[in-house]
Amino acid sequence: MLSLGTSIVVILLAYACLIVGAILQERGYNNADILPAVLTGFFGGNVLAIALFFKAYPILVRSDCARMDARYAGKELTEMSFPNWQALVRTFLLDKFQFIEEGYYRRKRFSLLRDFVCYYARITEDTDIENAFRREGIRLYQTQRREKNLCLLLFVYLDEVGEEDKKALKELNISSIIMESVLNPNTSVSALVVAIDRRSNTGYYMEIGRHGRFTLYGYGCRMIRKLFGQGQ
Repeated sequence: MLSLGTSIVVILLAYACLIVGAILQERGYNNADILPAVLTGFFGGNVLAIALFFKAYPILVRSDCARMDARYAGKELTEMSFPNWQALVRTFLLDKFQFIEEGYYRRKRFSLLRDFVCYYARITEDTDIENAFRREGIRLYQTQRREKNLCLLLFVYLDEVGEEDKKALKELNISSIIMESVLNPNTSVSALVVAIDRRSNTGYYMEIGRHGRFTLYGYGCRMIRKLFGQGQ
């Protein structure tokens, strides 16, 4: 954090050059004498401060990532009851999702802050949550759909959701949160994964905190709560 603190000090000194220049001008000093020194101090100081900031930026990003990872690592997955596969499809259709040829249920909804959010719901089954995520990520990329503000809601039915599955699910969703919240806040796509135990129809996913309620991932959480009766 030394470079960041130093850059702040340098910026303050740069602006101090302007103030000192104004004071000297009021006291009768010739502009031609003081102006070169003032401008050199101001612009030179700001250039140096920017260079120091960019030197510190990777450290800041790593720190933010570590802090957010620790925050969510200590948080339990949200657990709720989901319908079976066929009923899940009916839920989407009743909520005006439209089935498209690539195998997604799509709905575009107005958003005051983002103009709109385009939800792509995909239902699949697997024995490995990470494998399902990789496969469906590639599948979405290969569709060539490049819609702005796209939120993928991936529902993965497993024969049983064990502790290892929950751990993998948590890591995947934390990665999505960190990617959008820290590494690339301007991203136009995010993914939220829900693991559903086929025997009990109990589903698990990572709910985002209040800090991320207006991220694409946050909109995905809100849509899940809306669809499955868990409030807004």
